[in-house]
Amino acid sequence: MVHYTGKIIVNNHEGIRENHAWGSLNKLLCQETTDDPNFTFGEIEYLPGGARGPVEGHEAFHCLYGTGVLRAYTADGDDEPVAVPIGPGTEYYVRGDVPHAVENTGSKPLVGILFQCHVDRPCHAHAFSHRPGEGNFLHYHGVDKWVEPLRQEFVEAMYLIEGPGFIASADPLNTEINDYEIAEGSAVYHPLNTLHRQYNPGTSAKANYWIHAGYYAGGGRPTAGVFDLPEVAFWRRTR
Repeated sequence: MVHYTGKIIVNNHEGIRENHAWGSLNKLLCQETTDDPNFTFGEIEYLPGGARGPVEGHEAFHCLYGTGVLRAYTADGDDEPVAVPIGPGTEYYVRGDVPHAVENTGSKPLVGILFQCHVDRPCHAHAFSHRPGEGNFLHYHGVDKWVEPLRQEFVEAMYLIEGPGFIASADPLNTEINDYEIAEGSAVYHPLNTLHRQYNPGTSAKANYWIHAGYYAGGGRPTAGVFDLPEVAFWRRTR
């Protein structure tokens, strides 16, 4: 069985950049680069005063820098949106049927990492770090890793913010594991059923910082609580 056909590593300059009146989106993982039509993952930049939306669709975001506001028009909002201030470390998820808009309220660009799921499944984007010598174990997510009603059918996307970031990932047939050094600002695709891990080799004293994003591709209720969210959820992760 072939588990993927497109790229699993997309360097920053290989992204597909879209320019808009409100700013730009550099699509790193998308149908054009990974051959997966179900999601888009990349860097989004809002110019000062720029506003995108209202739009619909499952969406998750992590703010790298800048200030702004998320406005989400929930069903019980009495025409007044839920307003969430955005600043460095702010993360949000908006369910696909909730119209929402983002506006840069500052004098400098508002920049973050965006995950959009193009199918009706929940998604997430959050920051995590490995100190020198740390990492997770080789693993995969697939349809056979579940006990009803909890499942682990996760498609994952990673973005290296900074530091020494490495991955191990299997070939499309899941028969050979290779290690790769990831450049800062690049993205990594972990398809279903593909063995993989992320780690910091400990060759320097620096920690690494990643954005870990993805969507739940299966049926039933997922095991990860991050996918069990209401219409709008937000939190803040500081380094």
